[in-house]
Amino acid sequence: MLTVVLNMNKTTQTILLTLVVSIGIGARLSILGWLFFVGIGSALFFGIGHLIVHFYSMNYLAKSENKSSLLIILSHLSFLGIFLFQSDFDDSRSYSVLGHTFGVESEILNSIGFPIVGVSIISFIFISFIIVKKAKRNKVSGNNVKFLIPSIIASLILPFVFINIFYANKDLQRTKELETTGEFNSIKRALKNSESVEIIKINPYQTRLTSFPLEIMELSNVKIIDLNGQQISTIPEGLDKLASLEILNLLDNNITEIPVSICACKNLKELRIGGDIKELPDCLKTMTSLKHLSIQSPYSNELLDELREFENIETAHFYLKSDDVDFSSMTDEETKEYFKNSKKFDKEKWEQIKKETGIKHKY
Repeated sequence: MLTVVLNMNKTTQTILLTLVVSIGIGARLSILGWLFFVGIGSALFFGIGHLIVHFYSMNYLAKSENKSSLLIILSHLSFLGIFLFQSDFDDSRSYSVLGHTFGVESEILNSIGFPIVGVSIISFIFISFIIVKKAKRNKVSGNNVKFLIPSIIASLILPFVFINIFYANKDLQRTKELETTGEFNSIKRALKNSESVEIIKINPYQTRLTSFPLEIMELSNVKIIDLNGQQISTIPEGLDKLASLEILNLLDNNITEIPVSICACKNLKELRIGGDIKELPDCLKTMTSLKHLSIQSPYSNELLDELREFENIETAHFYLKSDDVDFSSMTDEETKEYFKNSKKFDKEKWEQIKKETGIKHKY
């Protein structure tokens, strides 16, 4: 009979051990709901225990004649089972670590998770006992410090690296799911699928724009452009090329002027502009497609009067754009004084205009 002897040297054992501990703990700590104390407690208890068992027994496990690879693999699988099949929950729902981390969420995982964790804990204890017992009986000596210290350091750092990878993977999955509906949150990704883009919405907390991305002009089928919360100061010419454009949201920006060319957008239904707007182009007032107008400006009180001249507007939302003030550096008294002296939106005028024109408030 041919016998195949598999063994893992100490370097291989250390790398595998570190990765297993990091993946298991990283996956569990990537979701901390109401059972966060169970996640942290199990990470500390089983993580430290797993490192102790394997470093204590490393010299024995490295002996080729012991055929110990099976014990190492079973030990690691049991360890991963303890973490990957745990469940957690929040105010809305419960979810398994494995499903949440790798995007394979299902009711089956939630229902079988607890029994698998139980079996994994029993297996982990039993296999660890066998490994330690064999290591004690064989008394194989060796210096493992040069493996131990790097492994401990890596095991403290890598879980957080894996957490970032897990979240990046989740974000990518959500992005791809969103893109199947025609909504894109990345201009670069949108340009690769230009024909299918109906909505381009850039998150200001992830991407900060200082100018209107001209690449958007290549998205011929786009219906909604949402660049809210950026630092854009000018609206470029050529938006009329986007024949399908229905909503343009540029609130919380630094727009100083609404170009006349925007009136050539024949299907534009909603226009939302934020910045230092002092006047509205006359052509905007006669646009047949435009049904809603949002203006955020220090001059909103003055611009309200122009709403009387709009022919087809049904809803509007005008409000003041305040200066960028760092309230964190101000005392409570200074903050109160600032708001006391700051310009107030003319609600009486707005109510009067609504009565006169029939325009309704929106948002």
